[in-house]
Amino acid sequence: MRRARKDWVKGNRERAQRIDADNESVAMGQEKMRPKAITIDQVGNVDGLPRGQVVEVESGRHDVRLEETGERLACRVKRGASTENDQSTLVVVGDYVRVQPLEGERGLIHHVEERHTWLGRNAAGHKGMEHVLAANVDLLICVAAADRPDFRRTVIDRYIVGALLGEVTPVVVMNKIDAVEGELRELLAEEIAVYESIGYQTLLTSTLTGEGIEDLRALLHDRTSVLIGQSGVGKSSIANTILGSDTRRTGEVRQKDRRGMHTTISSTMLDIPGGGYLIDTPGLREFGIWELEPEELDGYFVEFLDYLQECKYLPCTHTHEPGCAVRAAVDAGEIDEGRYASYLAIFESLKGRP
Repeated sequence: MRRARKDWVKGNRERAQRIDADNESVAMGQEKMRPKAITIDQVGNVDGLPRGQVVEVESGRHDVRLEETGERLACRVKRGASTENDQSTLVVVGDYVRVQPLEGERGLIHHVEERHTWLGRNAAGHKGMEHVLAANVDLLICVAAADRPDFRRTVIDRYIVGALLGEVTPVVVMNKIDAVEGELRELLAEEIAVYESIGYQTLLTSTLTGEGIEDLRALLHDRTSVLIGQSGVGKSSIANTILGSDTRRTGEVRQKDRRGMHTTISSTMLDIPGGGYLIDTPGLREFGIWELEPEELDGYFVEFLDYLQECKYLPCTHTHEPGCAVRAAVDAGEIDEGRYASYLAIFESLKGRP
């Protein structure tokens, strides 16, 4: 039988495991009953605790801004805190939490609410756990740098897949565009234009000349957005320009490969003047896609969707099968060759994952 068009796309995929209240993995079908609250320090019902949002995470400290008062508390996580998010980082920037206020502008996080959107990746060294970078965000600003000799679209395509998995809208930004000119600038503009042709918003930006900054500022207005990119692409410089301050520390890049030195060490939610929030995260050297089977990947390449049902053999991996409609569309110039190359590279990485 021919399969329906990706029933599992965008959150309709069952997870293989869950996490109990003590953060221990348990198989589905054997999941324990998790209490909504754990009685400790005279707290028995988390619904009665103040609600707030995590606005900064650094070295085990979680700063929470309370909804009712706007007060900011430096919090730690209570042992045995409950969560509505399975198999993932317990508390991240953007999370809505229930907090027990303590003396000295401190607090204790008792409960983490369900995330409506999130950005996650494979957690290195933590098999079966998703490393969530930010939660409850609207836009993922995927930043690349024009001055990087190792610019690869596969990195952007990984970010896009990660965004779609977490129900976040991706935006592609080519920063430091002032560093190139002439034919090279035209070539990079063409590379980025591919994403606009398949429905993703794109921008060319420079924090030195101001190119594209006003368009980016308008896009971020009244939204919660997260910046993502490798070290040295200028995320903190973009944040400082949008905020009109030197809130985020910036650093030099190595001349040999134009790579950064991880100047951002915390994940912070910053208030945008006029409305909205911008989350700056530490630079990433790699972005492993979380809990996606190789056969599911084609559902996250939007330009493939019109061709999936036309393949001769279903399911089809679009890598070698005869009569593959996706490969035929690539040969006909209807699907970009670079995006298809990214698909093959990501497919192989998912296939080889334990």
